[in-house]
Amino acid sequence: MESEKVVKPRRPRRSKADIEEAIYKAALYQIRKKGFSLALVTDIVKRAKIEPIVFYNRYKNLREFYDEFVKEYDYWLADILREHKEQVPTAEGYSNLIERLLNKLLDDEIMVELLRWEVAEGNMTTERTARLREIHAMEFSTMHTRIYQRDDIDVDAITALLVAGLYYIILHKDRSTISGIDIRTVEGKRRLVNAIRQLSVLIFGQEEDEKLEAENGGNVTAHDYRHNFENACREQIRNDFRDHIEELIRARSIADRNLIADKLREEGVSADIIDRCVLNK
Repeated sequence: MESEKVVKPRRPRRSKADIEEAIYKAALYQIRKKGFSLALVTDIVKRAKIEPIVFYNRYKNLREFYDEFVKEYDYWLADILREHKEQVPTAEGYSNLIERLLNKLLDDEIMVELLRWEVAEGNMTTERTARLREIHAMEFSTMHTRIYQRDDIDVDAITALLVAGLYYIILHKDRSTISGIDIRTVEGKRRLVNAIRQLSVLIFGQEEDEKLEAENGGNVTAHDYRHNFENACREQIRNDFRDHIEELIRARSIADRNLIADKLREEGVSADIIDRCVLNK
């Protein structure tokens, strides 16, 4: 008796969009695992569950794929700057932008791997991403130096040290601490954020103090103005909170009275008594 042939189930046909998404997700996985330099086409196609010919029908080689892949990350600094432009350049605005950069690097492994690739290898793709980031970084520096023009403080150089320092700390975080600070911990991140804010105040604090005092006719110091402003904010919050609580208490009281009125109606109590004694009508 002839053995029955085993018929393998046919793999469902995937759309072009499904295949491209599978390639993209497979690349994300392999880049996180090995980095741009060590990830291979064989790794990606195996993870995407496609034949190599399917990949090469779309891309000439891995370099061409990467060139398309990283375009999503070319403008990551521009995205942060776009949000920042809505803020007036101040010490707080400056520190907020640097903190956003830190958070972005901590949250996105692919961006970190792109930085690592740029440092390790020079090619058309890494040179383009690095140049674009520099263009946007210069836009950030110009934004602040246009407002604060001081000969004794080089904002561009300080920004370069801050940004490059963050890059190195992030790239180095799995190897060792830096000056005893472990950026992977809550405490380590808190210390860096505090340092960023302290530097921002040192850079822009004097101009902000002078501007505040000038706006108030020199009748109050910047320290007193901030102190009074903070107290006013706290008082407003307390008042708003108090009003909110009182509204909740009134609403609860009304709801409770309505429940009591409903029960009294079920027991046959007259509407006149309920209105006068429960609903206060």
